[in-house]
Amino acid sequence: MSFHLRDYQGEMITNARDALREYQSILLQCPTGGGKTALAAYMAGSASRRAKRVYFGCHRKELIKQTAKTFDKVGIPYGIIAAGFTPDRRQQVQIASIQTLAARFDRYERPDLYIPDEAHHAGAKTWADIIDGYVQGGTKIVGLSATPIRTDGAGLGKWFQKMVTGPSPAWLIEQGYLSPYRMFAPSMPDLSGVKKVAGDFNKKELEKRMGAAAIVGDVVKHYRNLAHGRKAMIFCVSIKHSLQVVEQFQSAGYRAAHIDGESENRDELIAAFEAGRIQVLSSVDLVSEGFDLPAIEVAILLRPTHSLSLFLQQVGRVLRPVYAPGFDLETKEGRIAAIAAGPKPYALILDHSANSISKDAGGRGHGLPDDEREWTLAGRQKKKRGVDINDDVPAVQTRQCPKCYRVHKPEPKCPHCGHEYPAMGRTVEELEGELQEVDRKAAQAARKQEQAKAQTLDDLVAIGRSRGMKNPHGWAQHVLRGRQQKSERRYVR
Repeated sequence: MSFHLRDYQGEMITNARDALREYQSILLQCPTGGGKTALAAYMAGSASRRAKRVYFGCHRKELIKQTAKTFDKVGIPYGIIAAGFTPDRRQQVQIASIQTLAARFDRYERPDLYIPDEAHHAGAKTWADIIDGYVQGGTKIVGLSATPIRTDGAGLGKWFQKMVTGPSPAWLIEQGYLSPYRMFAPSMPDLSGVKKVAGDFNKKELEKRMGAAAIVGDVVKHYRNLAHGRKAMIFCVSIKHSLQVVEQFQSAGYRAAHIDGESENRDELIAAFEAGRIQVLSSVDLVSEGFDLPAIEVAILLRPTHSLSLFLQQVGRVLRPVYAPGFDLETKEGRIAAIAAGPKPYALILDHSANSISKDAGGRGHGLPDDEREWTLAGRQKKKRGVDINDDVPAVQTRQCPKCYRVHKPEPKCPHCGHEYPAMGRTVEELEGELQEVDRKAAQAARKQEQAKAQTLDDLVAIGRSRGMKNPHGWAQHVLRGRQQKSERRYVR
């Protein structure tokens, strides 16, 4: 078997092995695009060579096929446990549909290692029954997830005893493992009165609101202005909503198509999209998780959600890089140069759902794709009236030019085209409904510099308050603990 792990992946494998010596069930957290399937393949191949039986659990048919391609690529023999596939019980490694595995649980020999993908779903009964059954039988469990948090905020500690975290999205972008991006956020869609069901928006009510002609037309307009002709994946609320969007794009002269989990021709649609015969592919849920399609250049978010996990899964689809040939991908400089020279020098995210906008401004408050987040198996803590302690995302102060769409720090003139801004009251009126790009690097640099200058707990609490955090004291303590741990590691070396 020929297999090459990236340095950070090798470190995660080492940490996972250390954790499994002490715990029976652990969770590996790695950002979307960080290579979770590669980690699974490495673990499966290593265990099978030691005559261990391994099951890799997937919850979608397309993910089974995708995992099978990865295992074929690295030379891991496998069978498939899923409806519609011919089983091969002789193989030590099995790629299993979680639904099929649950239904036929007693028909298959207990594995030595079970690797459930998208393990943030562990709380669902089907997933939980399999994990609990295997734990009772002594199976080692290694869950995989980019976003280890449930929609209801409950923790995953009931099923996993230890979490091993990978690098942050910001680090992966900096190192050239993920694509840099530009993000534009629109004015808020009016979702007043849309009820919640199981912690998220009611789909039927959301479908009506997001399917309004004004919203769909605005999406087409901004695609034409900002991403004309680039391969775009749209994330919609429902099939009906997606078909409405496709019709509008087709009417505007674009080659657009709908795709979902029940599409019989989805393989042909994906191939046509990769080849450029389809410019816009509108989806429902299908590519929100575990879907590897680097050809996506633009992510258009039309699915407002209270789920941080769903938001990050969607934006993560477009961050997968496309490297131009002829560069040394073993070096940071080579990877960055290969992305810059490739067909996707940067990803584009058009958030028409206000998922990225701060709650103070009326959005969902999920922030940016590469915001630093502290994952925990304990879940989100709650304050009074059900407010999440770690659910705050400070607003980014930027200004957008209504002529050239350039977003920059607040200045009297646009530094790009020289447009002079009118009085604030008129500016707000003129910018209504226009996209605002978030200047990630400038905002992040200013925040880090401000934070580094704060030396005491009181200084950090003051910064937290100024950023609108709901628990500035807890955040300040976390920062100080991180500094202390970093100092201790340096001292040990």
